[in-house]
Amino acid sequence: MGTDVSLRSEEAVTTVTNQTNDTIKLKGVISFYLPVSEKVVEEVIDPGKSATFKIKMNYPDFIQFTSLPFRIYNAPGKTVKCTIESDTPLKLSFTGDLSAENNYYSAYFQGAQSNQIYYQVGNQIKDFNKFPALADSINRINLNFLENYKQPLSSTFKKQEYWRLMYNNAFLKHHVPFDKAFKSGQKIRLDDKYFNFDSETPLVGQAIPLSTEYLWYAVFRLRDIAINESKADSLLSVTMLAAAQDKCGKSEIGDVVKMRLLYDAYARSKINYEKLLRQVTFVNPENKRILDSISNARFSLPLTGKKAPEFRLVSITGDTVELSQFADHLIVVNFWASWCAPCIQEFPLENKLYDTYKASKNLVVINVCIDSPIDAWKNLSAKHQLKMVNLFADDIQGKYLKKKYNISTLPKSVFIDRKLKIINNNFKRASQIKLQDLE
Repeated sequence: MGTDVSLRSEEAVTTVTNQTNDTIKLKGVISFYLPVSEKVVEEVIDPGKSATFKIKMNYPDFIQFTSLPFRIYNAPGKTVKCTIESDTPLKLSFTGDLSAENNYYSAYFQGAQSNQIYYQVGNQIKDFNKFPALADSINRINLNFLENYKQPLSSTFKKQEYWRLMYNNAFLKHHVPFDKAFKSGQKIRLDDKYFNFDSETPLVGQAIPLSTEYLWYAVFRLRDIAINESKADSLLSVTMLAAAQDKCGKSEIGDVVKMRLLYDAYARSKINYEKLLRQVTFVNPENKRILDSISNARFSLPLTGKKAPEFRLVSITGDTVELSQFADHLIVVNFWASWCAPCIQEFPLENKLYDTYKASKNLVVINVCIDSPIDAWKNLSAKHQLKMVNLFADDIQGKYLKKKYNISTLPKSVFIDRKLKIINNNFKRASQIKLQDLE
């Protein structure tokens, strides 16, 4: 699985020193995929001062800063020291662990092609069966950068970086058509030969380094295999895990892929997670214990039986609405976004759910739009004539809700009782709810 991997997670230390004459407001984020989550880092650093971030990591990855356009590469058990020598133009230097790797990435992200280019190409082409060749031409630029980089790099890192680029490229061949279909609500036609590129990026092997790009790819490759075997959404988790058992074989990295899929399953339904867990075998039994321990700690929030986190948001009519207003009601809270086609497909069924049970069950349905422009929320609300309590969360409110309600994917629903206590923190979509679910 490569070097510097810790499935239980281990602390990585990053120190940033400001050698400019200006105070720097540093803000960044690191995204995690075992399980899916993110951590925001923020610090105000005066001239001549330093800030230290201690983050638990599973494998080497990036802290991506947004206030200044740079990334820092770190790994479990490592200490990276970054000095900002100038902010205009940006000039960085590195000491400590992974200094050569960080110098490489500082140059790479200035000269290489970003993932956004793939999506721009995908939006322009009409025949998606031509996309893999176009993607390879983009990736060739990035591979050439690695091959022609003049500064010393270890052979181990060069191999890991080669595979990171290959898995990133393969993932995007899967994800760009998925993303376009997801956002447009329209099916993308792919012929039988479209996925032939998968033969270049194996799911198992001694040389495969564990990385975010590998996990992205593994999940989407298994997803497409599962969809080809079964069109039923309700069977997707089962079929993907069966594909992982078959394709990943008896390997340590195969264990990690299964852990990644099971983390997602737990986020959707603890009951289904427990059923799936009984069907999965692990090469290393310790990985199953790690999975169960982290799942219970990570996905049990908000705690079932505990009071639902309060929120106070603006409604479509301009009123301020608080969750606590709906005490003595059964409450279904649906979190959605303007770019989420599956969320929008639920609107008619959410309207019907509210109309059907608002009297007999004293049910309130609350839809909360997050991660979206306010105009998109208003336009979609009018277009689909939403009948439920319809609320909007701005960026700050959205971050609060994502943390308190453990929102890592959309759509997400939460079921709350008449005393404002959580009944189910991963409730069914409206299209799946039956009367007995509201008893």
